[in-house]
Amino acid sequence: MEYFVVFAASMLAGIGTGLVGLSAATAMVPLLIVLCPTFQGEHGAFMATAIALASDILGSAVTAGVYARNKKIDLKHGWLLFVCIVTMCTAGSIAAYFTHQQVLGGFSLFLCVAIGIRFLVKPDSKDKPTNEGTHKLSAKEIAVSLFFGLTIGFGTGFFGSGGGMMMLIVFTAMLGYDRKTAVGTSTFIMTFTALIASVSHILIEPTILLECWDYLLLAIVTATVFSLVSAQFANKVNAKVVGYVTGGVLFTLGIVTVPLAASVILSLTMLL
Repeated sequence: MEYFVVFAASMLAGIGTGLVGLSAATAMVPLLIVLCPTFQGEHGAFMATAIALASDILGSAVTAGVYARNKKIDLKHGWLLFVCIVTMCTAGSIAAYFTHQQVLGGFSLFLCVAIGIRFLVKPDSKDKPTNEGTHKLSAKEIAVSLFFGLTIGFGTGFFGSGGGMMMLIVFTAMLGYDRKTAVGTSTFIMTFTALIASVSHILIEPTILLECWDYLLLAIVTATVFSLVSAQFANKVNAKVVGYVTGGVLFTLGIVTVPLAASVILSLTMLL
């Protein structure tokens, strides 16, 4: 049963990554901590986050590759954001280990529902002309990159969120990227942040490799395959279709998972 849950969670994670650059944790962590007893114990959410981050590495890489072939990656105005995010990943991972697991799990559930509603209400970010011409960052771009780069980077390590959704918003709303270029650039960055954060998680809790290597392998393979397929789909269809599909999947996942999480917490409370 747990293998099926890991497969389903990884499939949803891969679809979200390929479609709009969502991090694997958005879909994976809530399902793993609610439906898999393996991830309900001490540091269970931390281990689930590590697996989600590991599956994000190749998933984001193949997604970025598809967008790169369509010339939809641009770091000319995003390099500072990239540097800040990568720098803060390890600090977030260390902080996550010492945080109560219900905080990590609860945040993942909330994030899943919130992002799902966002895409259902507004399925597509407005396309803006991508910044071209000068490579020099403006004062506004520097400020935006520093603030959001440091906060997204810490959040990536802490929540295992990968920062995909936040990067998408920053790139489109504040740095002037069109949606597809924002997704391509964010998944490119996520490849490195997921690698750093997953390694940090595993070094902090090495038992992840010993106790969950089979779940880890299944998640990586499944998420990578579905990331590739969904990224190819996203580059061929209307952006609104992509938004509605993503919103529907995430909202349904969140609504179904919340009552399940409540029942698990209630059962644990009664046992105590």
